[in-house]
Amino acid sequence: MRFAKSRRGLSIETSLAAIFGLMLWSACGQTTVRPVAQIADRQLARPGRILVQRFAVSERDVTEYQGIMRQQPSNPNAAERQRAIADKVSQTLADNLIYGLRQLGFKVEAAVPGRAMRDDDLLVDGRLLRVDEGSPLRRMVVGFGSGAALMETRVQAYYGERRQRILEFATRADSGNLPGAIATAPASAAAPVTVGLGAAAGSAVSRGIQGNLSSAEQLAAASAEQAARFLSEFFARQDWIDAAQVKKARLATR
Repeated sequence: MRFAKSRRGLSIETSLAAIFGLMLWSACGQTTVRPVAQIADRQLARPGRILVQRFAVSERDVTEYQGIMRQQPSNPNAAERQRAIADKVSQTLADNLIYGLRQLGFKVEAAVPGRAMRDDDLLVDGRLLRVDEGSPLRRMVVGFGSGAALMETRVQAYYGERRQRILEFATRADSGNLPGAIATAPASAAAPVTVGLGAAAGSAVSRGIQGNLSSAEQLAAASAEQAARFLSEFFARQDWIDAAQVKKARLATR
């Protein structure tokens, strides 16, 4: 009896270790780019300046996390909370895209709405089509894409004073499809895992849920990185940068 009890305790500890290990790996998602259109079929002059417009996003396209582990929000107005999420991820994406394009050697600025473009300007604009915070608890327990956070964007590049659209592509970022605790835990430890989750509610699990907005911002940063990579490939084809500066984007397989 003592030996069986010891093994049961070991199974519980192993299962809990697996859960927290999965939490650490929860950010191992994938961000991909899907080309839509390339209009420029001739070489254009290298832009003297790149302008990055903050991507438009509606609160209607934001899905806030509503899981059982979620703390009571300080702002009871759901629409205002969604607008705050939309504003934060849009700013994060713009800031990271500006940074990434500056690394390619361009003068890059935040676009000012209503200000006219110069003839040697390149404007990068777009829209956040979907911002879904997902469910960290479902992601951790079930896995295989269940409860995954997701972000989808559509990006356009415009050249010159007349704003000639020369490139369009989409990005998709998610928080991954790892198996969850239910799939990986031994059958004999299924009940203790549930107990373990309840006991951890005030520590690591709840911190992961509270940090879910940060997860959305991480998806925005990942989207910006892949956008900058795809733009670098286009820039090289236009002879605006050297081939050695190109950073390959991860193209969607479907």
